[in-house]
Amino acid sequence: MATLNTKRIEESATHALKGALLRCPTLSAYISENDKTPSWDGQVFVYGSAEQKKSDGILVVPVQVKGTSKHLSAKSVSYSCEISDLRNYYQNGGCILFLVSVDLESQFHKIYYSSLQVYDLKKELDAAGKQQSRSIQLQEFPEDSPNEMANIFASFAQDRSKQTSFVNKELLPLDDLVQKGVKVERLSFTVPGIGFTPYNIGKYVSSHEVYLYAKPEGLDIEIPVDKVKNMMMSRPIFQPVYVAGHKHYDSYSVLHRNGDTLIKIGNGISVRLFEAEKRITLHFKPAGTLSDFIRDASFMVDVFQHKEIEIGTAKFPLNEPDKINIDQYTSSLAYYKDVKKMLDILGVTEELLCIGLTEQDETNLRNFVLAVLYHREIGFPQTKETDTVIHGPFKIANLSIWIWARRQESGKYIIENYFAPHSVAAFAPDDTKCEHPNPTSHFLMMDKTAFTNSSNIDYQCIENDLLATKLTPLLINPATLLLLEMLKAYDEQPDKLTKLLHLAEKTCTWIEKSDVEDGSYTMVLNRMQIAKRQRKLNVSEMLELAQIIESESTADIRCGAYLLLDDGESAQKCFNEMPTEQQKEFLKFPICRFGNLEVVNDA
Repeated sequence: MATLNTKRIEESATHALKGALLRCPTLSAYISENDKTPSWDGQVFVYGSAEQKKSDGILVVPVQVKGTSKHLSAKSVSYSCEISDLRNYYQNGGCILFLVSVDLESQFHKIYYSSLQVYDLKKELDAAGKQQSRSIQLQEFPEDSPNEMANIFASFAQDRSKQTSFVNKELLPLDDLVQKGVKVERLSFTVPGIGFTPYNIGKYVSSHEVYLYAKPEGLDIEIPVDKVKNMMMSRPIFQPVYVAGHKHYDSYSVLHRNGDTLIKIGNGISVRLFEAEKRITLHFKPAGTLSDFIRDASFMVDVFQHKEIEIGTAKFPLNEPDKINIDQYTSSLAYYKDVKKMLDILGVTEELLCIGLTEQDETNLRNFVLAVLYHREIGFPQTKETDTVIHGPFKIANLSIWIWARRQESGKYIIENYFAPHSVAAFAPDDTKCEHPNPTSHFLMMDKTAFTNSSNIDYQCIENDLLATKLTPLLINPATLLLLEMLKAYDEQPDKLTKLLHLAEKTCTWIEKSDVEDGSYTMVLNRMQIAKRQRKLNVSEMLELAQIIESESTADIRCGAYLLLDDGESAQKCFNEMPTEQQKEFLKFPICRFGNLEVVNDA
């Protein structure tokens, strides 16, 4: 009786699958009931058209049908498959495995399937080890959708034709291929063409599994390297987006994700389109930079006010606009426009990133808006009465804003841009009563971090302020140190800024032409190392360095000259003449980047 029931179950399962496939005009099933062929039960032919002409081309898909009387209703199930069957599928180039749950009395059934390509079977067999079986995951077969069923077989047939030649061959992931020196010309995937248009193919790819193929450079093969599920696809549409006749954007993009289609506008706006009802819903999540946010928020306010949007050539009414708090959007937009004005006044040229703003960042932004735009005095923690001026970098999110804060009678401060003219004086060490001020530039207090980590640096302002400052014996050393800090900063910049090197060049000339420059070779070496960062030294410059070496100059000067001439051996000899402590200090100078000096006489 058990054998009879097993036979009825298998026959009912086969009948159910055949009946489902009859709905697909491009498919023709040749599946035997109670078939004794090892590991598979038949084939499904995939035709190029509903007429099923041989001239349209025929693709063949092997199938294996398993039946069960167990009631199944989930979206996906598992089935224990013998390793010997999996190996046979693999050697044959893959197959589609079906599991059909049938009720013999009511003939109710539910069909599940798993597309077992060479790529999948290779992974299962490699993972099996000494196991005699493997649990295979199957998903619900879409028997109510002829196009979807046809696409399953067409897709399998296309991928099978690409993967069969890799039976019994090693299949490596893309990263491993590249590490082995394989140059990949392109990556590709295939999708069937049944019922697809350029507009809905992304919806299919984003809701189905596809195999990724790598084409090695110079070879006419495509190697399966990955299986991607629910790939996200996006394509730009170069058509404008209007609100009430005002163009906000020149383009938008269509995003396909998990079978859904969204229209992406700007950086943070998602539009869900209900084509049948010709309506939309909008979702706004701040993203990108402050400028992006202001643009997107301006668009949202405009949409809420006019209650419609024009995307490309189609107009859509906004769904349920009365539920939107437009005042909240308007107020938020006005505030962040103030933030932008504040940053502009402080000379910030780097964009503020809106993502990841902390509560402290928001507090600092509000305080700076009040201080800079509305001239409110603000407090700084841990300040003393003697802190009449606070200057330096202030961190807000990704920005490092250099400020100049002046203490008021209230004990609080007003905020100004550091990179602006400020009245500063320096006093000699012996002028204990501060009776003889030396007008100076506050930029002489800068170090390399000001050049490498400043969101509002103004090179022209620094240059103008320095050149307007009269150098005195008290200021010559700070000016020279500033020049060296510029060069250190330039060397550390990942993307070299010519503006910084230009500023260093101007600063060097300013020092050399001053009345207090002592005429030593130090500034000659500084001028030469700036030039060497820009280009190769010319003959005249190399002769000048040779004269310095032949003069009775000190070891550090001769060492610097040899470094600029790329004579590392001679530079090391001069370096060895210096005391150990001087060597350690010398290695901090930016000129050392032109050599590889070593401290060899450290006791």
